[in-house]
Amino acid sequence: MADPNPWFRVYPPEIRDHTEFDQNVGPKRMPPRNSRPIAYFMLIFTMDLMKKFVLETNRYARNFITRNQHNISNKSRVHDWHKKGKLTLIEFKAFVAVILNMGLIKKATISEYWNRKHSSQSTPWFRKVFTRNRFQLLLKFLHLVDNRKIAPRNSPSYDPTAKFKPIVDHFNLKAKKHYSPSQNLSIDESLIGTKSRTVLRQYIPTKHAKFGVKLWMLTEAVTGYCFHFNVYKGKRYDPTPAGELQGSYVVISLLRAACLLNKWYHVFCDSFFTSLSLAKRLLNLHTYTTGTVRSNRPLPNLIKSVKLRASQSMFMRQQEILVCAFKEKEKRKNVKMLSTRYNAELVVNRKPKMITEYNKFMGGVDLNDMLTSFLRRRAKIDENVEEDRV
Repeated sequence: MADPNPWFRVYPPEIRDHTEFDQNVGPKRMPPRNSRPIAYFMLIFTMDLMKKFVLETNRYARNFITRNQHNISNKSRVHDWHKKGKLTLIEFKAFVAVILNMGLIKKATISEYWNRKHSSQSTPWFRKVFTRNRFQLLLKFLHLVDNRKIAPRNSPSYDPTAKFKPIVDHFNLKAKKHYSPSQNLSIDESLIGTKSRTVLRQYIPTKHAKFGVKLWMLTEAVTGYCFHFNVYKGKRYDPTPAGELQGSYVVISLLRAACLLNKWYHVFCDSFFTSLSLAKRLLNLHTYTTGTVRSNRPLPNLIKSVKLRASQSMFMRQQEILVCAFKEKEKRKNVKMLSTRYNAELVVNRKPKMITEYNKFMGGVDLNDMLTSFLRRRAKIDENVEEDRV
């Protein structure tokens, strides 16, 4: 039986109309003009979140001391908890200020911020805010959830992200509350580098850190604004539904969680995510997509096998889906692209427009990584020196 929607070859310039994007974009629910920077910080790091930190930190400290009261050594700084009193909201704000300033003033270890030995390296502000022992004690007890409500590791409902999931959910909620992205979006993976022993640790050779916690991120392409992200828990705790590609599952999940489907947003993603099945699903959900496609995924045979010369391209269409093969230089392999938004059109150097637009809008997550790295602490913290032994 003949395919009711066959692939056919098209030639540039192609003229087709597309549904226009008509969403309101930009910041929303902002503080008054000329507000202090702290007002914008508090849009995300809210008073409710700080109160939650205070409540759970005090709860954990109380439970820890009660549970280990006969095992705590006489010289342990844990004994100072009762002397200084429980954590207060004002003290927690100071704690956050110290953490932020540690990111700006880089030192080899945490204790170096309180070192008086060399006056040329002294940082007296930290000593004025906290004693070293008090700060390290708060760092030790810092919590956001009640440990008694977390499923144990051997439980079927165990979640390796449970201890920090509330802050992830909080950020995703506030990111949507205070900003509406423009039409072009990027979806990609990001990595928070760590050498810690955790089931969350992944290896991504293309990233600078190589090992770390992997995030699936949805960003605005032009600004790198992170609109929603999920932490990847690994195959065991974050399985892909049977019969579905992981990349497709991630894209649909992010867009659905961000409430961006059925609004004609345009998603750019690389070959890990892009497929014909994903393009069709997104079209049914009134969402455009553009991305590179792997050769081992379903594509018209002519696109897969075509032999092109430098700067040559070939286009084929099936209803709203346009696929393209392009060879930029003689010794390079053909690039295969898919788009439900662009027409067969050539621009500078006879390069297909969908490729130039992909290069322009795909880098939202990489831009976010770059902007974050400017403020990320690069000094190596010696975590073992500061650990309290019980």
